[in-house]
Amino acid sequence: MAGPLHDVRDHVVSMIVAGELLPGAALPAERELAIRLGVSRPLVREALRSLEAVNIVESRRGAGTYVTDLTPELLLAPLTYAFRLVHGSYLDLFQVRRFLEPAAAAEAASTVKEDSLVEMDELLKALDEPDEDTFPENDLAFHEWIVRQTGNPLLLSIIRGIRDLEFTVLEVTAANTVNREQSQIEHRAIGKAIREGDPERAKAAMLLHLARVEDQVRSSGTERPASAGEAH
Repeated sequence: MAGPLHDVRDHVVSMIVAGELLPGAALPAERELAIRLGVSRPLVREALRSLEAVNIVESRRGAGTYVTDLTPELLLAPLTYAFRLVHGSYLDLFQVRRFLEPAAAAEAASTVKEDSLVEMDELLKALDEPDEDTFPENDLAFHEWIVRQTGNPLLLSIIRGIRDLEFTVLEVTAANTVNREQSQIEHRAIGKAIREGDPERAKAAMLLHLARVEDQVRSSGTERPASAGEAH
């Protein structure tokens, strides 16, 4: 059941959503918020701390509390910690991707604009580079481009929120030249289906690609994130 703490948090978020507080703007002083909402200053302070924990606001010593830049990457960063704390495996990550990305590829094939295909070609060309250090970032950029074509900001935010997890997986799979070359063949198959406006083929090509990379992860023995002790 919602209580005063939830009400204070909800009020601040509502101010942001309504445009009363823009990214980077200073929040009203704790005293002002307490008077406005009829609650104590310690309760306001606790509510702001909880919003800071999820990257909605930030406290600046001696300067007050400010709205963050509210980028999806910042807001969804806690997903990475949640994933590790619930002992998720990278195979769980691929299941999420199988739910979302084939449908996104199909939607992209139905809605993509001609000028967007120029960017797709540039991304595919970048993936042709044999550099294993740049491959993970270029791979993620290509997949994000597909999701952007759906025009769905929530879906894009989710995909961006799991970027760090995906990057870790790609660092492992990209270390193998054959894997990189096969990924690029699959990327081009996805891109070709999108260019030709074939949703079913785009969906199938994405499913095939994700299934193969998932098999690589299984065979690599890196199905789970390293623990704190293993990371050092």
